This record gives sequence, C-alpha cells and structure tokens, in this order.
Amino acid sequence: MTQPTTERDRIKERVAKLLNLTLDKGASENEAMMAAEKAAELMAFYDIEASELSARSARATKQTVSARKYGKMIIAAPVAHHVAQLCDCMYWGSTEETGKHYTFFGLPADAEIAAYLFDLISNGIATEVGIYKASSDYLTATGTHGRTLVSSFIAGMEDRICARLDALREEKHSAIQEATGRSLVVIKAAQIEEDFKATGIRLVSSGIRRSTAVADMPTVKSRATGFHFPTASALGAQPACCHDP
Repeated sequence: MTQPTTERDRIKERVAKLLNLTLDKGASENEAMMAAEKAAELMAFYDIEASELSARSARATKQTVSARKYGKMIIAAPVAHHVAQLCDCMYWGSTEETGKHYTFFGLPADAEIAAYLFDLISNGIATEVGIYKASSDYLTATGTHGRTLVSSFIAGMEDRICARLDALREEKHSAIQEATGRSLVVIKAAQIEEDFKATGIRLVSSGIRRSTAVADMPTVKSRATGFHFPTASALGAQPACCHDP
C-alpha cells in the first residue's frame, strides 16, 4: 500500500479513516454530524498550513458516490449541495442504469472527502429511518400514510443537516481567515473552474430543487451549459445531470 506523501494526503487518510469507521458502525444522524465536524476541523487545519503554490499545483478530480433511496425518494439529495460547499467542490447529479449518482469535483482530497461525507450522511439518514419505523410514534400514527410520515421525517433530518453543514463551512472559513489572514477559496475556485472546462463535460440544469436552508452563494451562469460556475467566493453549485463528451 502506498504511504501518504504529503500533509494533504495524511489529512485525507485521517478523515477517510474517521468517516469509514463511522459508516461501518451504521452511524446515526448525530454520529454522522460529529464525524462531519471533525472532518471540517481537519480540512481547516490543512488549509491553514497550505501554501497558495500547493493549491495551484494540484489538479481537480472527480469522485462519484451512489445515492440511496427510500421508495422513489432520493435520500439526502439536497445535502449534496451543502457537502460540496463545505468541501470547496463543485458537484452534479446523474442518473445511470445503476441508479442515481452524485459527483464531487474539486482538488483531490477535497473531492474524496466530500464523497465519503455524503455517503456517510446518506447512510445515517437511512439508519434513522429504520429506527423511526420501529418506533411507537410511527407504529401508532393514524390518519397519515406511512410513506408520507417517513418522507416528512427524512425532510426534517435533511434540513437540520444542511443547516449544520452551512454552519461548519462558516466556522471552517472563519478559522482559516483568522489564522492566516487569507483564504484559499479564491485560488481553489479558479483552479477548479479551469480544470472542469478542460474535462469537456457538459452539464444541464433541471431547475428542480426542494426548498432547504441554503446559504447565499453568488454564481455566474454559463450560457453554454446552463450550469452555474462558482465565483471566487462560492463553490458547490448544483447542476442536475451531466454528459461526458
């Protein structure tokens, strides 16, 4: 097995180990968010120590994760946007023969951590659904269809998680700014946009999105694709599907 060769690699290894351990345990919502908090702390530590040169020398990559479903409902669909923001990534969703997938595109460790984190949170929501369906609140409910109850339960979790991820993003960026007097977000955004254009991937927006607690993120719309590229102050835009050239 290849040993991590850079500080970024070592941080990524620590985060991946943390998230995998939590995922293997069948994390609850609370455990998933505790892991997200630790991941944000480790990412902030790296960005405080990183140089602008190291950010510019990296090349953005994509990491894809399969979505979980409850019936026809995609679990954690709105969460992908907020995970991408926290990890300084672009993202998009795609539907293939094997199901719905989300792809995170960013500097290598950021994209990998985003994929791990999204999978962990999705699994956490699915775990909580199983617990809820065995609870007296669900079993004794009357007047409302079971699927409606579960859908409402999932939506409530998604909203809480989205709000917490937004708060973690603000805490992370504030810590970096306070410690260094600078931010790598501007440099990352420029590098990611350049690398994304080089892929030739064409993204098409569906314009469909469930209302959630979304942070205010200025964007610049690409007339060619309908996709919103991040500006220097914003990453984590949401196209709906993609087409490889």
